[in-house]
Amino acid sequence: MEFQEALARFGFEVAEGRAGRGVNVYRATPNRYLTHWVHAYEDGTALFTWEFGIVDYLTTRQILLGSSESLNTFMYPAQDDRGPQDGGWLVSAVDRAEAALQSIRFDAPET
Repeated sequence: MEFQEALARFGFEVAEGRAGRGVNVYRATPNRYLTHWVHAYEDGTALFTWEFGIVDYLTTRQILLGSSESLNTFMYPAQDDRGPQDGGWLVSAVDRAEAALQSIRFDAPET
């Protein structure tokens, strides 16, 4: 699978106003709390990261977090995923992000 094909498969669109010198930035929103980002660099590498609006999500469950100020309270990976601009790599990066999010168990944090 080509890189552009993988971007389209996951619903990535150019993030207007986010591109910089030597980098194109793409954004996908799989749901209203989760945003995926891909930075595609001129050297043929890419960076994948994500952010999750944890305060907004928990509020829908009648749970508050900290001061409940949602403006800058997001979950995100401790380390971004960097690799080639390759469709297979992007699929794997998204799969790893989904697995990490699915592994979160607030009711059983030791597991």
